[in-house]
Amino acid sequence: MRLDFSQEQLDLRGSVVRLFDTESSAELNRGLWATETGRNPALWQGLADIGITGLMVPEEFGGLGGDETDLCLVLEEVGRFCVPDAVLEACLVAPVALALGGSHDLRERWLPRIASGQARATIALPGTRYVPDVHLSEVVILERAGELVLVERSELEFERVASMDPSRRLFEVRFGEDAGVPLELDGNGLAAIRSRQDFGSAAVLNGVSAAMIELTAGYVATRRQFDRPIGSFQAVKHQLAQAESRNALARQAARSASYYLSAGDPRAADSAALARVCAIEAEFESNRVALQLHGGIGFTWEYRLQDWLKRGKALEQAHGTRREALATAGRAGLADRTTNAV
Repeated sequence: MRLDFSQEQLDLRGSVVRLFDTESSAELNRGLWATETGRNPALWQGLADIGITGLMVPEEFGGLGGDETDLCLVLEEVGRFCVPDAVLEACLVAPVALALGGSHDLRERWLPRIASGQARATIALPGTRYVPDVHLSEVVILERAGELVLVERSELEFERVASMDPSRRLFEVRFGEDAGVPLELDGNGLAAIRSRQDFGSAAVLNGVSAAMIELTAGYVATRRQFDRPIGSFQAVKHQLAQAESRNALARQAARSASYYLSAGDPRAADSAALARVCAIEAEFESNRVALQLHGGIGFTWEYRLQDWLKRGKALEQAHGTRREALATAGRAGLADRTTNAV
């Protein structure tokens, strides 16, 4: 399937790239590690000004009423620039969950503030132990007894936990049985939210993978051995080509999933699960190749490649492990085969 992005979607990516160039450079992101919040307020305000925070919010609640294809390229750039903020949860998964399952009063109270950037939201679907960016999120959507509950931050107790990626802010959360308001979701609603998470996670991972291969290609073009750039060696070319071929497949899978989701296609859930599998496999290979071809310098914290190596490994596990993603996609494939056989 061929997916062409509109000029407006390409322009939106351009605006995001210019913002990230200014407010989410590698040097600036590293400087945030030691700060209290680990976040740059100017970056979030810039996302709100561009309209990213309201892209998935329905127009009746002050959003842009966009769809997954509008956000696909943006999420790739989130990964490529190693943006520390939980953009996936705040701008895609949580707003969709609230729009699908929130009462009219809840949506009227929170969605306009989320769309404008005045309030942040974050979410942890069932099976996710730690929640990102709770410290800055006025609204947190969590599991309780098998259902999703919207809880305000003031009703929570939360404690930061360590991550292999110093840019991530992850929290263990506790809240009382009477806290929060349950979202009105059936199994189909929860599956729809998880599909958005699978797609979005894949898109971000694809951006991380692209950045690692770009950095590595630049390095091997200048690193010399035996009076030649090491990038001229056939073994090096083959490894880069193999990684990039997986990246190309993963990008197409995520972009196809964005189309199916936006169109309400019955294949959307399977496509999103497959996109996440492809993205994990591509990131795993890109991470390996980038580290191997950089040699010893790739292990050092001083070298910026570490930011993407750590982010990639963290995101491999963040929304279900590699094995879990493969199992989900496999079950979906077997179900399709059984249905078609009948």
